[in-house]
Amino acid sequence: MTLKTLFATLLLDVAAWSATGSSMIVYSAQPNAYFDDHAADIKKFADGFFFVLGDWSDASKRLAPANNPWLDTLRKNIASLRKAGVSENLLGVYFGGEGPWPSEQTLLGDAGLAKLREEFATLGRTAKSLGFRGVSIDMEYAERRYELVHPSWKYNGYTTEDLTRAAYRNGEAAIASVLDEFPGAVVAVLPGDLHHFRPLGREFMRGVFAEMARRDASGGLHLASEYTYCLGDPLSTLATARLEDPLVAKIATTRQASYWKRRCTVAPGVWPFHMVETGGKDYPVQPWKKEIAELREQMALIRAVAKRYVWTFTSNPIWYIHSPEIEAKYGLRKQDLKREDIGIRDWRKVMAERAAPPAKWLGTIENIRRYDRGELSPDQLCDAFGTPGRWWVLGLLAAPRKSPQFAAVDAAAAPIDPETAHHGRDGVLHWFPISLYDPRGIVNCQYVFDWRGTDSSGAHFATYVHSATARRATLHIGWDDVITVRWNDRIVFDTREDAKQVKGLLYLDKYRFEKQVPIELKAGRNKLVLTSTNDHGVWALDFRITSEDGVPLPGVRFRLE
Repeated sequence: MTLKTLFATLLLDVAAWSATGSSMIVYSAQPNAYFDDHAADIKKFADGFFFVLGDWSDASKRLAPANNPWLDTLRKNIASLRKAGVSENLLGVYFGGEGPWPSEQTLLGDAGLAKLREEFATLGRTAKSLGFRGVSIDMEYAERRYELVHPSWKYNGYTTEDLTRAAYRNGEAAIASVLDEFPGAVVAVLPGDLHHFRPLGREFMRGVFAEMARRDASGGLHLASEYTYCLGDPLSTLATARLEDPLVAKIATTRQASYWKRRCTVAPGVWPFHMVETGGKDYPVQPWKKEIAELREQMALIRAVAKRYVWTFTSNPIWYIHSPEIEAKYGLRKQDLKREDIGIRDWRKVMAERAAPPAKWLGTIENIRRYDRGELSPDQLCDAFGTPGRWWVLGLLAAPRKSPQFAAVDAAAAPIDPETAHHGRDGVLHWFPISLYDPRGIVNCQYVFDWRGTDSSGAHFATYVHSATARRATLHIGWDDVITVRWNDRIVFDTREDAKQVKGLLYLDKYRFEKQVPIELKAGRNKLVLTSTNDHGVWALDFRITSEDGVPLPGVRFRLE
C-alpha cells in the first residue's frame, strides 16, 4: 500500500468514525417555550443541553413538583427535544463558591452526608422521570475550599487524611444516591479531572468514579475537560480526548481500569467566543474569520477522536438567533458579543459539521485508535505524541536566585542516582520516579507536589530519550515561571537571566508551547533535564519533541532507563 493510499484509507476511516461518534452538548440552558417550538431546528446543530438548576443543596426545593412553573416548562422542553432527536440532555447541579460544601459541618458530619444523599437522590429521580439522559455535576466554583490549607480548615480533632477520606466517601454517597434512582444515568463532571484538581474536589470525583466502577454503571463517567476552551496546537487538541486514559490504566484498580475503558470518556469542551467573553488580557485577539477557521480545524480534530461527547460553553446563549419577535414572544434578549463581526450562526454551522481533520495529523489519530485497541501501552501513546509518560523528579528545591545553596544545581548535570542525597529547600531529597502519562506534554507540578507549599520552589525533571537514528528535531517548551533546559548535559534554553521571560504558563493562551529549540538527536540514548522554578501559584511546564515540521517522530522513546 502506498503512503497516499494509506492516508486515503485513514481519512475514510476517520470520517466514518466521526459521523457515528461524538454527540454535541451545549452548556447551558434554562427552560423556555422556545425549545418546544424550535426543537427540529435545534437538532441541526445540537444533540443535547446542560440544564443547570443551581447549587446541589437546593435540588429538592427547585425540583419540588407542586406549583413549580420552572419544572413544568422543563418537562415540556425535554419531551419536545427528545421527540426531535435532541436526547443527550443532562440535569445539572453545581457546588457554589459560597455554598455549603465543603465545610467541617457538611464534610465531616452525619447530617451533612444525609443532606448530600437526599439532594442527589432527588436529582437522579427527577432526571429519570423527566427523560434526561443523565446528570452533570460542576465542581469548579468552590475550588479554593478544596485546598487543604484553606482557612476553613481549623484541624481541631481531625487531619488532612480525615478530610480527603471524607471527600471520597461523599463522592461515593452522592453518586450512589443518583444511581439508586437512575441506574443508567450518564454522569458528566465539570471540569472533569481525576488527577490534577485541588485535593478535596479531586477526591470527591475519585469517589464518584470508584462507586460507578463498583456498580459497572452503564451510563459511564464522562470528564468534561476545559483544556480545549483555548485554541491550542493540534497535538494538544488531539491528546485532550485521551488525557485521563493512560494514567487511569496505570494507577486504578484492575476493575476500575476495565470500567474506564468500557464505559468512560473525556469530553473535550470548546469556548468559541473566548476571545470576547473571557475578559482575559492574554487571549490573542484576531479577525473573526481567522478565529472561526481555527475553531473549525479544532472541532474537526476533536470530532475525530472524542469517544462519546463534545461540548461547548458560551457566556451568551447560542441556541437562539435574536430578533425583536423572538424577544417579544419568549423573553430572550439579544446576545452581547461585543463585536459585530462575530456570528452565532457561524459557530452553529461548525457545530453541525463533521469535517475530516487535516491529513497531516492522520498518523497521530491512528495511533490514538491503536491505543484504544490495546496495541499501544500508556508509555507508547505518550511516545506517539513526542512526550515522556514518566519522569525522574528531584524536588522540592529552593529557588536558585533566592537560596542557591539549597537548589541542588549540580544535580542537573550529574548522573541520576536515587541513592544519592541532595539538599533541597526543606531538607534532604532523592531522585524519585513518577508517572504522569499526559499525552498533551504537560508536566503538572500540582500532581507531583499537590497544592501545598510550592511557592518559591523548584525541581529537576529528567528522562532519557532513545532514538533509532541520528536526526534533527525540535524541542517545544512552555514554562512557569523560569526554566532551564539541558540536552545531553548542555544548556540549550535558559530564561534565568531574562526578566521578560519570567511569566505564568498561560501566556497568550494558545501559545502554551511558545518556544521551539532545534536539537540534534543522537542515535541511542540522549539525556534531558528540565529545571523549573515556581515563584507562586499554579505550577506546570510543557515539553514535546517533534520533527522540524511539528509532527512526532517515529522511533523515538522516552524512558527512565
